Amino acid sequence: VELEIVAFGPGINMLKAESEVANRISEAIDSGVPVVACQNTMRNQKLDEEDMHAKVGYVASGVVEILQRQKQGYTYLRP
Repeated sequence: VELEIVAFGPGINMLKAESEVANRISEAIDSGVPVVACQNTMRNQKLDEEDMHAKVGYVASGVVEILQRQKQGYTYLRP
């Protein structure tokens, strides 16, 4: 199974450096799961890379990333 975690909107908070789940984000990334933050959301919330978990990646738009992955056969799951 291939997974990718894409955080946007309110979900971006879990990727902040001081997040309560920062250790779980590290574990996911270290186990090979890509975790990416939406730069549109970051810009709207006035966040920059220094505010974020050091290991996350970035995409210009979380929604576009999800749509592109769905076209590749991924399934979109959300909490």
